[in-house]
Parts: sequence; structure tokens; C-alpha cells
Amino acid sequence: MQNLRFQRALRAVDPSLVYRSNDVYDKRIGDVIVSVKDVSERAEVVCVLIGVPQHIGVERNGGRPGAADGPSSFRRAFTKLAISAFEQHIDSGRLAIADAGDIDTEGKTLEQIHDEQYDVVAQVLSSGFVPIVVGGGHDTAWPTIRALEAQGRPYGVVNIDAHADVRPLKDGGRAHSGSPFYQMLTQQPSHLQAGGFVEFGLQHTCVSASHLAFVRDAGMHAVMLDEIRRHGCLSAWGNAWPHAAAAGNVYVSLDVDAFASAYAPGVSAPAADGLSPADVASILRDASESGKLRAFDIVELNPAYDVDGRTAKLTAVMAYEVVTGLATRL
Repeated sequence: MQNLRFQRALRAVDPSLVYRSNDVYDKRIGDVIVSVKDVSERAEVVCVLIGVPQHIGVERNGGRPGAADGPSSFRRAFTKLAISAFEQHIDSGRLAIADAGDIDTEGKTLEQIHDEQYDVVAQVLSSGFVPIVVGGGHDTAWPTIRALEAQGRPYGVVNIDAHADVRPLKDGGRAHSGSPFYQMLTQQPSHLQAGGFVEFGLQHTCVSASHLAFVRDAGMHAVMLDEIRRHGCLSAWGNAWPHAAAAGNVYVSLDVDAFASAYAPGVSAPAADGLSPADVASILRDASESGKLRAFDIVELNPAYDVDGRTAKLTAVMAYEVVTGLATRL
């Protein structure tokens, strides 16, 4: 692993967002999280948080604004979590959780923000670290896909989502929160593994027949929520995961509206039905324990509509599952 010095300037995290217990007998993530420049050279697994505080793409797609505050809400919840699942690896220096800060979005177009995110994620990947991107709208997936492309190796993608997000670009070729996987499937040339894209948890009430056909006509896979329930989540996942994993490098994107709104009210486009936290936790743990997870994101967290921080806490636990799974490789 190499040290990381970003070419792009990122906004530092507000210290008030980071919880610290200051108790050696009750360490929390906020007690052990470090800046990227302070990652130990002994670290074998490094997870790097990257916030993308904007909802421009959500607004372009007709969604309700508020996801710009997602990274801050996530950090408040994430840094409060106890580290018992991987404390020994943190203490040994073999595992590091670093926070790169936020992409500076102030006064910038969505396209400029995407370019900056691409540069940062590409540097993280090139350093052998695992980026954990926190949005922001789902358009943040596109810069991460571009960064994977820049690595020059085959990759697979799993989108855990109620929506397919394969809507065409807006007038003038403008990206939005519903277009990242359309952009991925239409880019040429592409290092995306043949058949290596999996849409998991799509709902018939949230996705059109034409969008499902677009995914499947491209030789990719759409696993519907009712199918998951019919076969059981772990069984459905066991059938779906190998398509993406065949590439050896996988990016997993978690749109928080994949959860039923009872679990996650604070999202840009809530769905009454959806996956349970236990289902998604098991999926993320399996993906991160595989040794093939190269990038992960959490998108569409919208604190303006959250209830008692319920959704933020849920996203924090999902990221925790990823870190814990990666630590099992040590």
C-alpha cells in the first residue's frame, strides 16, 4: 500500500460531527478514525470515507432535495459505533479507517463535482485502498465507475436499489441521479465484465418494463424484490453475486431506498416496501468477505426527512458491515 496525497483539495470534516468516547475501554470509530495522511504503512486494509455533499442530480431527476446533508448525518452516526468487531486489527495497525473529507461542491456544476470525485476515487483505488463514498444522489456512482475504468481491469457492479437508474441523460447530455448505470452500459470502450452488472432488489412499482428490458438486453441481470422473497435473500444473492464477482473486482452501490421506508424514511425517493436491514447486512458482509470488493457507496440518504436519525444510523451500520467483512481477510 502506498501513501496517499490527493491532487484535489477536499473540505476537512467538521470536528463536531465526529464522536469520541475518549475511553480506552469503550473505543468508538470516532476514537480511531484518522486522516488519509496519517494512515500507517503497516495497514493492509484501508477504508477511505469520501463525502459528496450535493443533490443536484436528484433535483435534475425530479427528486426531493436534502441529500447534500447525507455525509454529515452519516458521520455523526458512524463515528458513534463501537469497534469491537475489528478492534484487534485496528490496534495492530493492520486495519485503518480514514476520512478524506468531502468533495468541495460549493458553487460547482454537477459535471465539475463528478470530475473532482473521479480524481479522488481513482487515487484511492490506485493506492490499493477501498473507497467508501457517501452521497449525495446516486449520480455519484458514475464518477466511481469512471475511476474503475481508469484502472484498466475488468470489474463487476452490483446495484442494491428499488430503482434501476438506467434513465437516459437529460437534454444536452446532462447526468442525473437516475442515469449512472445507463452511462455505464452505454460507454465505449468498457472494462465492465460481460454479464457483470447485477441490479438487486428492484421493485415492479419503481421500475418500468422498458428499463428492465434495457438492463437485460445488455446481457445484465435484474433480480426483483418478489423473486428475492420467493427464493430467500441469501439464495437469490448466491445466484446473483457470481455474475459480478467473476471479474475479480467489484463495486457495490447501496441506494438507501432499497430498504422499506419503515426502516429508512430519510431518503430521496422512499418506497413503502423493500429489503430488510438483516438482508442487506448479510449481502454486504458476504461481498466484503469475498476479497473482491474494491469500492462501496451509500447514496440518497436524505436527513431532511429522517426520523430520529433512523436512516443515518442504518447507513452507518451498513458501512460497519463492510469494514467488518474486509477485516475478516486479515
